[in-house]
Amino acid sequence: MKNILIIGSNGSLKTELENTGFFSDIKTSLSFTGSKINIVDILIVDGEAISYDKYLNNFSNFLKQVKSNYYIARDLDTYSTVNKNLSSYGIIVIPPLLTDKQISQKVCSLSIEDFAVKNNTVCFFGAGAGVGTEMISQSTAQVISELTGKSVIFLALDGSEGTSYLDLDSTGYGLWQIKERLINNILSPEELKNSCLKTGFLYVLPGESSISKLRHYHPGHIEKLICLSSKTFDITIINGGSSVCGMSIGALNSSKLKYLVTTQSYKHFRNFLKLSEQVFVNLGINAGDFSLILNKYIENSDFYDGITISKNYGMPLASVIPLLDYALGLEAENKKKTLVGYDNIFSSSIKQLSFFLCRELGIEIKDKEAVRKSFFKRIMRKVNT
Repeated sequence: MKNILIIGSNGSLKTELENTGFFSDIKTSLSFTGSKINIVDILIVDGEAISYDKYLNNFSNFLKQVKSNYYIARDLDTYSTVNKNLSSYGIIVIPPLLTDKQISQKVCSLSIEDFAVKNNTVCFFGAGAGVGTEMISQSTAQVISELTGKSVIFLALDGSEGTSYLDLDSTGYGLWQIKERLINNILSPEELKNSCLKTGFLYVLPGESSISKLRHYHPGHIEKLICLSSKTFDITIINGGSSVCGMSIGALNSSKLKYLVTTQSYKHFRNFLKLSEQVFVNLGINAGDFSLILNKYIENSDFYDGITISKNYGMPLASVIPLLDYALGLEAENKKKTLVGYDNIFSSSIKQLSFFLCRELGIEIKDKEAVRKSFFKRIMRKVNT
């Protein structure tokens, strides 16, 4: 088993690494002085304790002695430069916004053979306001719960209550009810279940109802919530919204599958580029980590088609959902229903997306006949085109 030396005062990271049980010895030190670098397998240096300049002055000494070197970037402003410079020497630079648990998992994934974390979490994130993230994410959660007969929890982490398309009374339910117990790490699976609305196999945890309190949710809080959800339910579906906050960062960092919802609007593409350059890069998230959902699609020679938009975004195309009749959407919204069942094209698109998602998660579909029919329809569409 390998041993680790952490240069820094982060006791929480040491605990997370110890809890994995994969390492023989984990020590911490506040400086390089007195540290026996020559007997260390993995060296993790925290930028909070050792500045980038000081690290540069010393790294040639331990680079030859330690096989695996990690440097935790101190802030967002310098991360890109630090990552570019140090990665050329084989040093792995950890983004500044990762939690200790995520850092631990990253170290394990790169140093432990066949390491895998059980993760049944899917996050839908929007390229901008109005792309339809809430409708698509909730519809997908609804359909997957019906197709699989598995317990599915839908988390509204977009800064809204997230019950626009759910005709149930949410009074007394929601994230705000369990916030304190969540933060203090004493929330039980049963308490989480009791805070959810339930319909069939679908559980819905309404989001924070107070706008002024959204800023109090840090990525670490959301990570704890998602970790508990993953252990309590078979599948976790998240609406991560389209703006960057503690909720969305925690959701994106904790999810196995990430879907970006967008439209043919150049405004949304521009907004995504800004997010990529200013936020995602600092989270260690690349465009290729997402699959693309092109919503409100219009077949018109004046607009880019799905393949072209997929190439522009630099991510695989998972689904194309046509622009639907506005009156139909308004009717569904007023009745607090998703468009599943209101529109055949939308229902078919969501079902196709759900099949794909279940395959990625390794979840078996209960309705085998639906899978065969879906496959046949896809083949016929290809033949007809």
